[in-house]
Amino acid sequence: MKNSKHILFVHYGENWIRGSEQCLLNLIQHINKNDYTPFLWTNNKTLHIKVKNLGFCSKLSKFLILFGWKSPRFNFLLWKKQIDFAKKYIFDKNIDLVHVNSAAPCQWMIFPAKSMNVPMITQLHSDYSVYERTTLGLHLSPKIIAVSKAITNQLISDGYPKDRLFVIPNGIDINHLRKSIKIDIKSNLYLPKNSFIFTTIGSLIYRKGIDRIIIAIDRLILKYPYIHLIVIGDGPQNKKLRELTNHLNLQNHIHFIGNKKNPQKWLLDTNAFVLGSRKEAFGLVIIEAALAAVPIIVPNEGGIPEIITHRKNGFLYKNSGIQPLMKTMQYIIENPKLALNIGIEAKKYVLKNHSITYNTKQFETIYKQTIEENYSKKIYFWKIFYPLKTFFFNKFKLMKKYVL
Repeated sequence: MKNSKHILFVHYGENWIRGSEQCLLNLIQHINKNDYTPFLWTNNKTLHIKVKNLGFCSKLSKFLILFGWKSPRFNFLLWKKQIDFAKKYIFDKNIDLVHVNSAAPCQWMIFPAKSMNVPMITQLHSDYSVYERTTLGLHLSPKIIAVSKAITNQLISDGYPKDRLFVIPNGIDINHLRKSIKIDIKSNLYLPKNSFIFTTIGSLIYRKGIDRIIIAIDRLILKYPYIHLIVIGDGPQNKKLRELTNHLNLQNHIHFIGNKKNPQKWLLDTNAFVLGSRKEAFGLVIIEAALAAVPIIVPNEGGIPEIITHRKNGFLYKNSGIQPLMKTMQYIIENPKLALNIGIEAKKYVLKNHSITYNTKQFETIYKQTIEENYSKKIYFWKIFYPLKTFFFNKFKLMKKYVL
């Protein structure tokens, strides 16, 4: 007879360890093993290997999403086999609860969970479009946990029940990061002693807005020739961002250093952390930067204002164009002591609100409640179309505004 409850984590994603993957790893590592035993089913080979190396059971599969982003998009037979495998896996591993990490697996996991009478929770790390909310069947999920309140807004507008929506902000392993020993950036990159260093961390993709930070540096450098930008990360826009850097003749001021296993080492020796995201649901790197007690410059976007209060524990800029970002960076350069004090306040806030221990306890509370109540109602497929109702209602309001 088993003593702990078995939780199946189902994750769909690219073959990397970034925000949602790291949050899942943190949860699997820190969950109370006396009460819960984690199992993973994923299409992410890197995540699969990491979980196996941690000593937990993990299954690697190719996932098919109907009407999704990659081919095949319409193979109903393979999709049905995916559901059948999930049923068998739930039975074989004696699963007590399914935790879907990201929206995509919700599309098929809702059916085996329902047929096997196993409760299910869907965790969302970002916003999803009307098309995605519809085709992934988010409104069929019995419960949804979001990493920020901002993510819940569209679901509530669609008509998703508020009493089945929960917000659990991301947490970080504070004790692990505290062991980080800072890197001497100036010595490592041969920078002048008077350099003022901005650091940004993230995937090199359009949404992260690294190009906006580079352009801001270009506009500031005439007045502040000693500023530098460290770019930690990699991605499909790497070449394009380097070309932009060369075009602006900023090779000696923009430093691409790739992915780092422990970017905290670099944050500890930076003058300010800056984020250029065009869209951001939460931003795990923000709380990592806060733990380093550095001034934080971030857009007033998505769930970020739920973490950062302007001029209290960071600096928010209006998320439009380059000018607001540039002016905020300039303010940090000219007011380093004030900025540093605000960075210290950011660290205090993170220590209180975003530890992985606090984060995990919140999940465990919901797990316990969900397993005990075993919320299982009939699936009403028409709920899939809730997002379309919102879409057409908003379109109608917009037309009415301009016509009348």
